[in-house]
Amino acid sequence: MNRIDELRKQMLRKAKEDTSVRLSAKDIHVIKAVNVLEDLDSVFNLLAEQIIEWYGSYFPELWREVDNNEKYLRLVYNLGSRDNYSADKVKEYLGDDERASAIEKLAKESFGGKLNETAMKEVQLLALNALNIKEEREFLMNFLEKEMTMMMPNFSRIATTVVAAKIIAKLGSSERVAFVPASTLQVIGAEKALFRHLKKKARPPKHGYIFQHPLARALAGKMAIAAKQDYFGSKEGVEALEKQLNTRVNQINAGKDKNDKMDQTRGKRY
Repeated sequence: MNRIDELRKQMLRKAKEDTSVRLSAKDIHVIKAVNVLEDLDSVFNLLAEQIIEWYGSYFPELWREVDNNEKYLRLVYNLGSRDNYSADKVKEYLGDDERASAIEKLAKESFGGKLNETAMKEVQLLALNALNIKEEREFLMNFLEKEMTMMMPNFSRIATTVVAAKIIAKLGSSERVAFVPASTLQVIGAEKALFRHLKKKARPPKHGYIFQHPLARALAGKMAIAAKQDYFGSKEGVEALEKQLNTRVNQINAGKDKNDKMDQTRGKRY
């Protein structure tokens, strides 16, 4: 019985040590940050959609001229009532004289309904909250870029910061990223499509987070090399990988131009 108790204690001690190592690893901060980043994007987009729909009942014409969520919310928060939409005030947030004048005219001629003072304040407060979320996203993005630059500079430079961080989060650690083949990196993020392929014999996915990129296969290969350079502390710079990638870009573009010219020639023949 004492032997069993001692073995249980050792196992608990080992589990605590392993957990401590995992939680103190540098990867955990990147993983948490990129997961929060995705949540912030979702919350911002949902809030913006609701605000645009609500405020749109009051000033429906605004969205025709301002199709950027952040700029739209800044106008809602700072101007509110249609009476405040003078060209000068609108220009402060859009920086476009022609569009500002058009919005001033739309505000004066709007066929939107009424919005009482209490409802207007609520909409403006929601707009402010959404803008604060957008600002927090920028802070978090700066943090993520600094962490990735220190942790995996080559990989994040080739893949871009967000894609590189998402791949680490999906695989669980930078170590696993360093050991997976390029073919795996290419489809990370397309798990649902992969399961459909295995279960329902649907078409297999070609790309995940680097989806529909004409250089996806070449990009995945360079990402795999960069990840290994970072993990094993290689002193080789990333410039050579970028040069090879750019060469491949030129080859693809040259081939595309050639095909376009052939198509044009065929068109003339017929």
